Amino acid sequence: MKQDRYRKQYNQVQIQTANKGKLIVMLYQGALKFMKKALQDMDKKDMEQKGNALIKAQDIILELLYALDQEKLNSGNELALNLQRLYLYAYRRLVHANLRQDEEAIKEIISIMTNLVEAWETVVASDGSMVTTPSSQSGLTITG
Repeated sequence: MKQDRYRKQYNQVQIQTANKGKLIVMLYQGALKFMKKALQDMDKKDMEQKGNALIKAQDIILELLYALDQEKLNSGNELALNLQRLYLYAYRRLVHANLRQDEEAIKEIISIMTNLVEAWETVVASDGSMVTTPSSQSGLTITG
């Protein structure tokens, strides 16, 4: 029990001290962790835990969606619009996977999110200037 409390405290400190790019990477990593857990739960035939894991992954994807820079979306910024479409697609596929027990849909979104997290890790490692200040509606703004 104490270990869980310490782990949660450590994670809170990481989140509170991370730059915006690192927070985005952490969101992707969290979504990937829950999607992989959902696959493991499907193998164990534990549909309740699978459902819980997929809902957590969906929540993270929604957070990424809400964090997109609304000004860039409204102005038609291609990267922001593509990320918006991708997040909506990923969300819908995970809902489908949850309802239909579709492992392939989960694997497809894992592949997409793996590519995205690798790209963001490169951006964060090489140039943090691509990440702007937070938007008013969430703690992050993803620029495009």
